[in-house]
Amino acid sequence: MSGPRPPILMNLAVLAGTVLLFAGGLEVALRLRFARSLDFAMEMWKYAVELKRPVADPQLSFTHVPNRSAFLMGVRVTTNSQGLRDREYSLEKPPGVYRIVMLGDSTTLGWGVPAQQTVAKILERRLNQAGGQRFEVLNAGVGNYGTVQEVAHYKTYDRAFHPDLVILEYFINDAEPVPREKTMGWLSRSYLVAFALSRYDALLRFSGRRPQWAEYYAGLYEEGRPGLRAAQEELRELAEITSRDGVKLLVAMLPELHEINGSYRFAREHQKIKDVLAVTRTPVMELIEGLRGHGPESSLWVTPTDPHPNGKANALIAAQIAPWVLKAAGVR
Repeated sequence: MSGPRPPILMNLAVLAGTVLLFAGGLEVALRLRFARSLDFAMEMWKYAVELKRPVADPQLSFTHVPNRSAFLMGVRVTTNSQGLRDREYSLEKPPGVYRIVMLGDSTTLGWGVPAQQTVAKILERRLNQAGGQRFEVLNAGVGNYGTVQEVAHYKTYDRAFHPDLVILEYFINDAEPVPREKTMGWLSRSYLVAFALSRYDALLRFSGRRPQWAEYYAGLYEEGRPGLRAAQEELRELAEITSRDGVKLLVAMLPELHEINGSYRFAREHQKIKDVLAVTRTPVMELIEGLRGHGPESSLWVTPTDPHPNGKANALIAAQIAPWVLKAAGVR
């Protein structure tokens, strides 16, 4: 019987140690490199790790962590005690206040813009400058939410604020199925793992093994898609809930900002949402007209590679919504 082979074991131990040291060095380097970056994929991963938490409700999947702050996509994002990217609000509405809750995804949250440049806060300032009524506009946007999650968030949390008006900002990917949160333990917090996965995903898209954005968005609206059907059902339910509560509802449809100065490629997809809302007599506002003609589409983007609406775009959105709200509140 041959004995152990110490040199082989030693070599394996040295190799394992070298790999660990190399991986550790990469981890440190990536943490330094992406501490304050504008890399969309890495910043979205940081957002999920630092500001989100899983919940048991399958229609929500995740929510914001209350009282948490992180530096993401060039700006500070801070949540209040209710998990909103906003200041503190009492559940009891103050006397004389017209309260609005804005539901939506990262476009409503204000991805890549300071809190005061979100649609909710710009709208709040415009409304209060009009005089005659005091307004509060609560930003209930959560990144990566779809319509099902937005309505579930309203039913679970935001309804308790007793709003006078709910504005749901609808975006083309809001017909996605509710994602199931995955965890890899401590690996979920590794910059090295996140970087490798994000680059692998980019490679698959570049090679055509995963659909590009336009093909993917259009595919969400194919007949029979469960995500679309669920989104339509939840919009109907939101209309019923707000009607029972005596709360007004407005759905503001935000266009995908790549191609808005010409023919908009997702008009048919928007129509599938508007058809459902027409049955419930829910007012719908198409925001594309107020965003067209203000320079190249990219002048409305957070970065040249991230078409989330920037402060300029958010101001144009708020300018369109404000007159409708003033009329609904009886100010004009």
